[in-house]
This record gives sequence, C-alpha cells and structure tokens, in this order.
Amino acid sequence: MNELISPALGISPIFWPTLLLMLIYGIRYTVFTGLMFIICRPQFNIGRAHFVPQASFKTSHHVRREIMYSFLTVLVFGAVNGILYGTGWIHASQLYFQLADHSMIWFYLSIPVMLIIHDTLFYWLHRAMHTRLLFNLMHRVHHQSIYPTAFAAYSFHPTEALAEALIVVIIIYMMPCHPFAILAFQTISTAINAYGHSGREFYPIGTDTHWLGRWINTSTTHAAHHVKGRGNYGLYFLLWDRIMGTFESPRK
Repeated sequence: MNELISPALGISPIFWPTLLLMLIYGIRYTVFTGLMFIICRPQFNIGRAHFVPQASFKTSHHVRREIMYSFLTVLVFGAVNGILYGTGWIHASQLYFQLADHSMIWFYLSIPVMLIIHDTLFYWLHRAMHTRLLFNLMHRVHHQSIYPTAFAAYSFHPTEALAEALIVVIIIYMMPCHPFAILAFQTISTAINAYGHSGREFYPIGTDTHWLGRWINTSTTHAAHHVKGRGNYGLYFLLWDRIMGTFESPRK
C-alpha cells in the first residue's frame, strides 16, 4: 500500500514508515516519562518508594531542555528506522513478520535476549562516549542533567541518538526478531530508562548489596553515574560494570 500511495502523491516511500515510527517513539516516550514524572512528585506517595539523594532543584528550563533534546531523539530514531523500512534494507535483516516462521518459545525468549544484547552493546558505546573526544561530540548534552528527571530518558545529542538507534539495527541483523517482540523490548527499555532517570527508587534500600540486586542498574546507581560522571555504564544491568571494574557504589 505504501508503494502505491507514495508515488501517486509524490511522497518518498520512506515518509510513511518514518512518520509512523516517530509517532510510536514519541507517544511511548511521552507516556512513560510523563507518568514517571508525575509519580515522582514529593506529594505522590507509593508504598516504600524513596527518593534518590539529589542536591539540585529541577527548574522549568532544566525540564524543557530534556524534553527538547528527547524529541530530537524521537525524530532521529524514527528516521533511522523509517529509512530501513522505506528503502527495503530491512529485508536483508533477520526481521520476520509471520509468527509461524519461528516458535512462540523463541518469540517470547527473544525479548530478554534483545535486552541482554542491547545492554552489552550499550555498555561499550556508553563507555566509549566517556572518552574526552566522544564525550564532547556526543554525550555532553545528556550529562547536562547532573540531577536528571524522567524526561532525560531520551535527552541525547543527535549524534548519540544516531549511535543508539544503530544499536537496535545491529540487533535485528544479529538475530531473528518479530516486530511485536521488538515493540515489547523497546517498550520495556523506555520504561526502565524513564525510571532510571526519575530520581525515585522503587527497589529496597540495600539492593546494590543483595546477591541478585547487585546486578541491576537501579535509579540510585544510575544517579551516581550522573553525579560522578563515570562508572555504571550499563543500561539495565551492572554485569559488565562488575566484570570490567567500572561499578561505582552510590554509597561513596
């Protein structure tokens, strides 16, 4: 249908998938960061949830900057994926559209596998972006939020946004992925990212010393990364930080 409509209207075949994907990324970002921002307000009490120690008041300018860069990221994410679909390059990947092409066991298993691969690739990209050259070129914008809000989840310079979009492209070329599994994976990713920048901790105090919790990159451990400007480079987990000696305790 896209191939029939676009030429007739003089519109590039890249346009419709790009627009659709931008909408998906934008809506998902708005929903998760908006909800997290609301429930992180001091008057919103949730069980044993507590606030990550932070020394800076978030001004409206601070929040506006995070939102502005995040929507630039939405445009980049949508454009990269829209180009893949619109040009047909996606057919060279391992993306499959018929559920019968692979077992349902793989469909569900592929979601945590994507999270693990994504975390690994992100760790090394993130660590590279903390070198002097790449930090100034790509990552400085994100670290303008020393004490971030949930809206900082996508607050990247366009060069960083492009690099992060390409990580997902690498994944769909590495392993069979169904679009619904990718949708689930990216939804989980956005939710975790919003929580990680929220300044509110839902895990119990002492999670970082628990035998299982020590492998999770919590809001507290990610806040330590923003304050110290180093360490805790993982996105969802602390596996690579523990292995490579880049873990930074939030207690110090």
